[in-house]
Amino acid sequence: MNIKFIGTGTMGSITRANTSILVDNILFDCGMGTIKQMERYGKQVKNIKYLVISHFHADHFFDIPNLLIGKGIRKECSEKLYVILPTTGRRKVIDMMKFSFGDGREDAYEDIEEKFNIEFIELDSNETYNFEGYQITAMQLKHGECVPAYGYLLKKSDMTIGYAGDTGICDELFRMYEKAKHMFVDTTTFASVDKERHVSFEELKESAQKYNDCKFYAVHRGDYEILDKGKVEVPNDGDEIEI
Repeated sequence: MNIKFIGTGTMGSITRANTSILVDNILFDCGMGTIKQMERYGKQVKNIKYLVISHFHADHFFDIPNLLIGKGIRKECSEKLYVILPTTGRRKVIDMMKFSFGDGREDAYEDIEEKFNIEFIELDSNETYNFEGYQITAMQLKHGECVPAYGYLLKKSDMTIGYAGDTGICDELFRMYEKAKHMFVDTTTFASVDKERHVSFEELKESAQKYNDCKFYAVHRGDYEILDKGKVEVPNDGDEIEI
């Protein structure tokens, strides 16, 4: 798998864009500015075949209108785009499109599938979807009052990676650590001040010590200084790895 870090920051980060990673032709999360970031790093939007959304906060899905309208303007909708997301996701995307570009028309994007050649795949927690040699499983995580908020396990052949969009410490997150060879984890806070919504860097360091079979990457980071990374990888926007 090829992993491109499109963004590694939070909504409040100054030095990094909103967190998004591109795994082969699968884009995980699409917050504000993600599409321009992809263009900045030479990744063509038309090559995205699957879009995976973790939860419905602005910094994780608000660039979908930019994605879809841009593809329409450039006449790049001949290839179907599959949008994998939590239950109720289709309705949320339509409502966002209607608010952004509906010009007051209530039914402006009720035909969104036909208009942009997309297919929504809404997953329940612990539900698995198979496609083109990949297997993706949704995991219900813990992000304060935001429900649903998913992490995902993506498997190809004998490689499994995990993506945790936003989450606090919870049992499902530990299950992901047990199954994944590489984990991309929200580390918004440096100190443990927001346990219900985010993982601190210190907590991630502890997990990296405990789960020796998994490699950890800190994403969704604020503008804090890291004095001791421990066994955790700290990627920056634009970095790229092969696993």
